Amino acid sequence: MDPTESLIDEFHAQPAESDRRRELVASIGDILAKRPDHPAALPFLASVAADTEEYDVARVEATTALRLSPPTDAAHRQQAADALLAVMRGPDEDLCRQYAAMALGPYAEAPEVHEAMAAAVLGDEDPLVRDNALAALRQAGPSEERVEVLHRLADDRSLGGEAARILRAWGREQAA
Repeated sequence: MDPTESLIDEFHAQPAESDRRRELVASIGDILAKRPDHPAALPFLASVAADTEEYDVARVEATTALRLSPPTDAAHRQQAADALLAVMRGPDEDLCRQYAAMALGPYAEAPEVHEAMAAAVLGDEDPLVRDNALAALRQAGPSEERVEVLHRLADDRSLGGEAARILRAWGREQAA
């Protein structure tokens, strides 16, 4: 049996709130770091991240793995992005949404991911979701769409200064 499948089986054998579930997700994340398109690791991590019934710390660990080791294969990349978007759009605890917002950067080229980042940074009720979406936007790098979002943030009391710093770093600051 593939070591990844053994870890996944062990994960499913654990009690719902067991911290061992988080440890196993982290181990599978390490596998994904070595093989970003691992055929078992990626679908497993995406499913854990998107499962609103799953233990929150395991979900956070899964979103972190998807952020740190984005898939290279287009279909796998879309699967990971879809899982993160489900967390952002779902009825989740703020902690899961915060980590999902932070994880969106590597997937920003997909229009629906850009829209989710923009919506979060421009108006999410949770200030940490907004902060993490801004960090993901910065990580994604400059594009016309992302520059426009940052320009829209210019007058925002909490994020305007950081938006201006990002624009300066990208050489795209607003004309005075």
